[in-house]
Parts: sequence; C-alpha cells; structure tokens
Amino acid sequence: MDERQKQVALRNDVGEQVITRINQLSETGLQMPKDFHAPTAIRMTMLKLQELKDKNNKPALEVCTKESIANALFRMCLWGLNCGLNQAYPIVRGNQLCIDPSYFGKVLMVKRIFPNWNPKAHVVREGDEFEFEIDKDSGLTKLVKHKTKLENIDKDFVGAYIYMPTASGELDLYVMTAKQIRAAWAKSSSTTQATHKAFDQKMISKTIINSACNMIINSTPSIYADDSFDESQQVTDAEYEVFEEDENKPQPQVAAPAQEPTPVPQPQQPASAPANNGEVPFPQNDDDF
Repeated sequence: MDERQKQVALRNDVGEQVITRINQLSETGLQMPKDFHAPTAIRMTMLKLQELKDKNNKPALEVCTKESIANALFRMCLWGLNCGLNQAYPIVRGNQLCIDPSYFGKVLMVKRIFPNWNPKAHVVREGDEFEFEIDKDSGLTKLVKHKTKLENIDKDFVGAYIYMPTASGELDLYVMTAKQIRAAWAKSSSTTQATHKAFDQKMISKTIINSACNMIINSTPSIYADDSFDESQQVTDAEYEVFEEDENKPQPQVAAPAQEPTPVPQPQQPASAPANNGEVPFPQNDDDF
C-alpha cells in the first residue's frame, strides 16, 4: 500500500473516530435532536464521501485533511442532519471538507422548533392583486389581499411570500421580490439557469423557504450552538437536485387564494448543545487520533 492509499485509509477511519468521540461527549451532557441518530448519519455520510470529488476530479478523501473531515462530520451532527438523506451537502473547498445544510435540512431544523409549521410558499405573478401591511402593534407583516387568475399562471413572477412561525404563536409574512429571488439564483454555478426557468414555481418556493428558514435558524438562541449560516457560501440545491419532471413540460401550480392561516402553537425548545460555540473538540494532529 503506497502513501496515498494509506492516507485515504486513515481518512476512512475518521467516521468511526467521530462516533466514538460523540459517544464520549454524550456521557458528559452533549445532546442531539431526539429524532437524530449520529452513528447512522456519519456512516451514511462516509459512504457518500467515497464518491465525492473536488473540482479537479480528485477524490475528496484524498485531498481533504483529516481534521476538516472530522470537524465537518461533528458539525453536521450538531445540526442533527444527514448527508445520506440529502439534508446536507458535502463540499470540497481546497483541502477542506465543508458540510452545508440543504433546503431539506433547514426545513427540518425549523420544524424541530415549530413542529406544526407548514412550509407552503405562494408565488405572486404579473396581474395578481397583492397587498400586505405591517401591524403597528406587533410589528409583524400580514397579508391584506392576494387574488390571482388562471391566465396569470404563465406570466412572469414579481415576488413570493410564505408564513413563518414566531415565538408568540402568531404568523409573520415573509416576502421576497423577484429581484431578491433572482439575486439568490445568480449564486448558482449554472450560467443558463435552465432548471430555474423550466421549474420556476418549484425553484421560487425553495428559494424563499430557504431564506426564511435562515431567519429563524440564525435568530434562535443556542440552536445547536453553531455558527450562523453564511448564505454567500451556500451551494444552491439546484446544483444537486435531479428533477424527474419532463423539462419540456413544466407543471405550474396555482397560487392559493389568500386567507388567514390558523396560528401555530408555541415553539418547542431545541436540544441544548455544548457551550463551546460549535468548536469541535478534536485534536489537530493526525497522530493524536
């Protein structure tokens, strides 16, 4: 076995070492979400890493440092996410492995706080009657009117909105303009944005839900005790997602008529996490593992 193969073999062992370390920390108070099983998530992610390559087509387990792999896996577990279920995406940046929450992962994190939240986005298109206002007492944004017509479905979009839960139990209207949505799409590595154009209803919904989830995740105290998400470093789900629909026959959906939704119940408290601000307690020397 040459030196390169030895290094890859060492990195393959990182997953089990992270599992061992998490088990040790669990005995001293580290808590994970109740619906999350760290060993399963780590082993499924390691299988995915065996197929991951960097931009130079080199295997991730060959180019990424052992420390970055361990830290990425540990951070993924603090979030309670699983790359094997597309709740997070492993990315190679230089010699560092990074794991970023996906659209599905962020929805899961919010639903752990507000279990009854329904992530339903509505698209506003040209010709729609759309009005919203700011409640002077609560400061929350509320829908006044949204009326659409069948013939508006095929028109260009001007914005989108979604109801987001709050700690008070009320719902807050989160609104994005077409300019803001397209700015998010511009981060995609795709220059043609063919997926966004063919399935604009789906991609608009995913974009505003993703952005709205960031607001809750980044503003919830001690949610898994990790760094805030930097959207500028996030990859877009469109770069990974394989659509089963016929790209020549996108199926638009009618935006539902506006109505005041039923308030959601009080939020659940997220699981407590170690007070180390997400820093991974792993040794920084390969020989220390």
